[in-house]
Amino acid sequence: MKAFRRALYLVHRWLGIAMGLLMAGWCASGIVMLWHTWPQPEEDALRHVPTAIRWPFAMPDLQALDKNGHFQAFHISMVGQEPALTLYPASGHPFTLDLRTGQVGRVTPEDAATNAQRYAYTAGSGTQTSPTFDGLTTDDQWILDTHEREDGFYRFLFADAAHTQVYVSSLTGDVMQAATRASRLWAWVGAIPHWLYPAVLRRNPSLWKDVVIFLSGTGVFLTATGLWIGVLRLRRQSPFTPYRGWHCVHHLSGAVFGLFALLWVGTGLLTMSPFGLFQSNPDATNSLRVTGTVNGADIARVLSRFIAAAPSHCATIKSAFLDGHLFMQASSPLLTNPSRIALPRTQRLDESLNPAPLTREQIVQTLRPKGMLRTPQDLTYLTAEDRYYFSRPTRKRHFPVWRAVATDGTHTYLDAQSGAVLAILDRPARQSRWLVYGFHDLDFQMWLRKTPTHWGIALPLLGGVLCIFLSSVVLGVRRLRRNFQRFPSL
Repeated sequence: MKAFRRALYLVHRWLGIAMGLLMAGWCASGIVMLWHTWPQPEEDALRHVPTAIRWPFAMPDLQALDKNGHFQAFHISMVGQEPALTLYPASGHPFTLDLRTGQVGRVTPEDAATNAQRYAYTAGSGTQTSPTFDGLTTDDQWILDTHEREDGFYRFLFADAAHTQVYVSSLTGDVMQAATRASRLWAWVGAIPHWLYPAVLRRNPSLWKDVVIFLSGTGVFLTATGLWIGVLRLRRQSPFTPYRGWHCVHHLSGAVFGLFALLWVGTGLLTMSPFGLFQSNPDATNSLRVTGTVNGADIARVLSRFIAAAPSHCATIKSAFLDGHLFMQASSPLLTNPSRIALPRTQRLDESLNPAPLTREQIVQTLRPKGMLRTPQDLTYLTAEDRYYFSRPTRKRHFPVWRAVATDGTHTYLDAQSGAVLAILDRPARQSRWLVYGFHDLDFQMWLRKTPTHWGIALPLLGGVLCIFLSSVVLGVRRLRRNFQRFPSL
């Protein structure tokens, strides 16, 4: 037994020397992320980017639009000075058509710059000057986890006080990401070390996942052995520890906060779904189960009606299919009231361009035959968050929504106005919400997610855990220094 304990102490000591700085960095960056997360574009500025669509005088020749092909979504908007139709095939890559010429291709940097400038001006830079085009990128540090980056984003730099960078999709012309000098700096001391997100590693997703799983798994072993040793070495009477100095700090902080450390590191490992744990079923969470697809002929017919009507009040038109039926969400350019509050105006339309408000009956008729709704009473109208659908620092949720609960417990959330699928949570997703993210983020209840309360609970706990790892770094440095002094030839 003594030999086993001795081996355990040695393994913990040298593993702590190897991992201590990384563990301390994870904890310190977690504290930073209580205030600053990953750079994100401002939602209010994004809403100011679209302008009224300038419809062509006649329907262009859309040879690239396969009339017999199936599409899962489309949207129409202005990209710079040109109206564009972006199509998302049921299989294959999305593509964009110029509605004046019918040609397929990337958005030009000049047109994309117009959208980038509108965003930057509203976001606070106040600059009226043209941005500097900085090339096309697919693996920039700030877009590595951004949707549709594989198609390439144009990067624009602004000579403003905030040193704003704006990324515009070369496919759709949409502003997809934006970062200021301050948000980039906070990411380098917060999200990047916490998630191990430097671009050189994150560019290879499988390698990044393996590295994170290996290091966090090692961290779980290190923390578990430290907790065991700490309990073994505790005394029943004051001073409760046989150690002094930094050893005492390490022992007592580990005894008090070790369980929290193990919980955070362990749930951090589980966020990577090792061995497929808490991994959702792609078929169960596929939004096409709700929306279905429509063929190219239907889209062409609707497009010709829009061009003939040429509505002047539309800034964006987004598809909102429901069980293979074509509906759209038309949004007007933002108006500003005397209080200077941006007021968007949206309307759901059917394929004849008539108003078609989403009804409860439509949702029931769509979801119940597919087994996605247990009974009509399990369809609930929500104006505030519930146990699964709520905002996080890196993900903003919108209301009102319809929540449908299936027989197997799957939760489906639909936008209450357009019917767009906002989230589908199957059993693994719901389990991970409680067993992984609930513990890792400390957000089990609404009151825990309120900022002052969350800070008041998380900060002391993270501070205590940081004491464990910082003291281990100090002890590790001292141990290495003694070894070098003892064996200078090494």
